[in-house]
Amino acid sequence: MATNLQPYVKIHPLFYAAAIVITIAGLKIGAPIINPILMAIFFSIIIYHPIYWLKKKGVNGMLSILIVVVCLLAIVIFLGGAVTQSIVQFTHNMPLYKKELHEITKSSITLLNSYGLNISHDTVIENFNAGNAFSYVTQFITGVGGVLAQITLLILVAAFIIGEMNDFPIKLKAILKNPDISLKSITKISKNIRYYLGMKTLTGLFAATCVSIVLFIMHIEYAIIWGILVLLMRYIPNIGSIIAAIPILLFVLIQEGLHGVIYVGVAYSVINFIVGQIIEPKFFSREMNLSTLVVFLSLVFWGWILGDIGMLLAVPITMAAKISLGTHENSQWMAILLGSRKNAIEALLQKKTKEKQTD
Repeated sequence: MATNLQPYVKIHPLFYAAAIVITIAGLKIGAPIINPILMAIFFSIIIYHPIYWLKKKGVNGMLSILIVVVCLLAIVIFLGGAVTQSIVQFTHNMPLYKKELHEITKSSITLLNSYGLNISHDTVIENFNAGNAFSYVTQFITGVGGVLAQITLLILVAAFIIGEMNDFPIKLKAILKNPDISLKSITKISKNIRYYLGMKTLTGLFAATCVSIVLFIMHIEYAIIWGILVLLMRYIPNIGSIIAAIPILLFVLIQEGLHGVIYVGVAYSVINFIVGQIIEPKFFSREMNLSTLVVFLSLVFWGWILGDIGMLLAVPITMAAKISLGTHENSQWMAILLGSRKNAIEALLQKKTKEKQTD
């Protein structure tokens, strides 16, 4: 006699917890391999905008990809030359910067002691090394050169990804069990991430250009480097602009003194306010739909797992996870928790509508 099998076997929550821990550990260990793949995917999403624009103007598909790739490579070569020149100049001027910072530190201690504080100059000098203060800046400038070298490879990989984009729906239909639902979710994820990264790139370029112009006017060295820093840090919500301001104001302090810091600080704050509080909310309020707390926690979580790349891509990854969770009925509650207050209100209204229809 045939044995009746249970259609569903309840799994202990500890197994789910173990699966999550194993997945997180695997992502953390595989970060060196995962990061370039993620960067290539998201970079292809960014450069899709100009390619799509050229296609709408009647340019052939492959020719439009080639035009965009050549233009991007030309920009990277130009920036690479500027970065290389800045690295050489920075290395040559490093002793002068250390001396200037030492003098500023000494003057600051004298000023504070004149107000009744008792600060030991020798103790501060022992615990504050000018070389260590510049180590972060040195690593960043050198790192920008490495990033530009990686971007060259990412541009080529992204071009191949876009070239194969028309074949993905057919392949997914052949693989997935419910292709219509899955393709709808993937299309929504791609559209939202494309919009988010596209707008972040445009607003970042605007902020970076404005900051670079201000620094050029103030005759601050490495203005292009600081513009690149502002552009990259704009991808990190909330704290990115603060991180970018630290090395910029440090160099302004060395070159122009306190009055220069005040001028640049005010200009930087105005630019950051216009971009972060006026322009971005106007365009992102409809598409992002993520809780502010979730955005901050995602920066910490993905930064811990994937490093700096994780912080840059934290919001797009979390956005993709939220959309994916929202497509399945048994995981919609997690999507609501990740979403904004507006999402929760919409879900509550839908729930009440269903209850009325049932009654």
